Amino acid sequence: MLRTSEFILNFVLNSFWQIAAIVAVTFIASWLLRNGPARYRHALWVVALVASLIVPLLTASRLVPAWISSAQISTEPGAVAPGRLNNSSPQQDSNVDHIGTRRTTTLSTTPRIILFVTLAYALFILLRAIRLARFWQRKERLRQTATRTSLAPEVMTAADQCRSLLAIQNVTVTRSSKARVPYTIGARHPLIVLPDAYCSTVDEAKLLSVIGHEMAHVARRDFLTNLFCELLCIPISFHPITYLLKREIDRTRELACDELVAGRVLAPKVYARSLLWAADVTRQYSSQAFMLSIFDGRILEERIVRLMKSNTHIGVRFARALLFAAISILCLSALSLTMFGFELQTQVRAAVTQSILTSTAAAVQDRISPIPAAQQPRNDNRTQDDRATSACDAGKRGDTEAIPSLIAMLGDDSKIQFVKCWDTSRWSPALETFKHPSPGEQAALVLASFGRPALTPLTNQLDSPNPTVRRNAAWAIGELHNMLPGERANAVPQLITLLGDSDEWVRMAAARALGELRDTRALSKLVATLSDDDWRVRELAVWALSEMKDPRAVTALCNVLLSDVRVEVRRGAAEALGEISSADALPTLKQALNDKEPSVSAKAAWAISEIEG
Repeated sequence: MLRTSEFILNFVLNSFWQIAAIVAVTFIASWLLRNGPARYRHALWVVALVASLIVPLLTASRLVPAWISSAQISTEPGAVAPGRLNNSSPQQDSNVDHIGTRRTTTLSTTPRIILFVTLAYALFILLRAIRLARFWQRKERLRQTATRTSLAPEVMTAADQCRSLLAIQNVTVTRSSKARVPYTIGARHPLIVLPDAYCSTVDEAKLLSVIGHEMAHVARRDFLTNLFCELLCIPISFHPITYLLKREIDRTRELACDELVAGRVLAPKVYARSLLWAADVTRQYSSQAFMLSIFDGRILEERIVRLMKSNTHIGVRFARALLFAAISILCLSALSLTMFGFELQTQVRAAVTQSILTSTAAAVQDRISPIPAAQQPRNDNRTQDDRATSACDAGKRGDTEAIPSLIAMLGDDSKIQFVKCWDTSRWSPALETFKHPSPGEQAALVLASFGRPALTPLTNQLDSPNPTVRRNAAWAIGELHNMLPGERANAVPQLITLLGDSDEWVRMAAARALGELRDTRALSKLVATLSDDDWRVRELAVWALSEMKDPRAVTALCNVLLSDVRVEVRRGAAEALGEISSADALPTLKQALNDKEPSVSAKAAWAISEIEG
């Protein structure tokens, strides 16, 4: 629940400035198109509305397009962490080259505030949905009162002329005593509803103007576009600028219909006088979300002025080129906004999930507990042991031709006796086993010993449908032997994705590998993983952050140190803060000296001594 709440709050927080930036760019582009057809400006504003929803979603979900993060920077090689597990080669201890990542500003808050804001947002969206549902009911009630009887012959004649001039057929003209203004309803079988006052006139120009405008909506498929825009507005309707955005869409839509009617049905000045008559006979008008009217946008004066003036429009081809350029610039600008954002960083969800973690710990342990030996067939075990031994022999020989066979073994998770294979000084893995000894793990270690030739085959297995294969491949990439800095950078995006895998062991292996690679592209995702439901995933995410030694992780690690329910995670957070050695962590570390677990307080004391020198 809290993870969803954090996503919603990040979406809301980033949308405040990103929507404003998108609308500002769109205003400039719309001004450049001011002398072009209104339908182009309408299309531009619809694209802006779509971008206003997609950009905050991408920012909140951290799904930044890869081509945006292309600026390469260099880092200084770092020292080996004192808490590093077992032995690893000097090559593995070198930092990798880093690729430019999103620039985020981290804000701290509490789970209570996040849940409160999320509930308020959900309530607001519910009210907006209820409002739209009421508009839909009004539309259906009006449709039921519409009738084709008692329509004057002049109305039918005007309708036929408009159908012919606008090249549309599947539209029905009706009248209703409940209608206050002319309305257009429906997309597949559109219906034009005229009030009684409009049906009483016999003036051909007035009828052509009213019916022609509504049929212009049908010809342009405005009902479907408006429905799409109304639904898109729901998630961002809390933003004040959304009202301005929707108003510009309505405004340009009405101007586009005016241009269509003035170009095909009536002369502009005759059409303008008819609009004035329509406004004079209208009793009262209020906008309806799912019914299009001749008075939408509330810009009658502007429309009359535009129709009465002989404006000089730019050519259609030039206008299309401008539209293409404007949309391209808008999309590029919108995507670039995903590189910058605010990210909320909360205390780990101890208050919310403590009882859940307690109840699920036993279930997780049962799910991964070893199978009793009495239930394992001896012959099968002997066969699996032989496969693991054969893989070990291939690794000792350096037989890279066995890579395809070893890749095929990665999914074998059968529990076997531990095989002590790597006891020479040439290479020794940091971890001799990850989950439990198995042929798949032994194959992963052998592949890791091959180094560079095994990188691409292992990377190709990170998207395997088998979680065991994904886990062993991710772990092996972190253990790869004799790799130069930056050589494994191409595997980092997939490893970051695996931090959200449905299998907890895959998430653990991905965190372990990212800690070995020390690529700062994974920093924000590792920080988010500190709130994972599985404490072992959180522990390895803390370890990975300690390997990176990035001061930007200090705030998150401080929250973990004070609030995580597991001793192992809190102890790891204290050690990580000592490795980073940032003075900003001193107040939290001094507070952790009072931790009820002696191992945590002792590690906090060590971290303080590291920072204070």
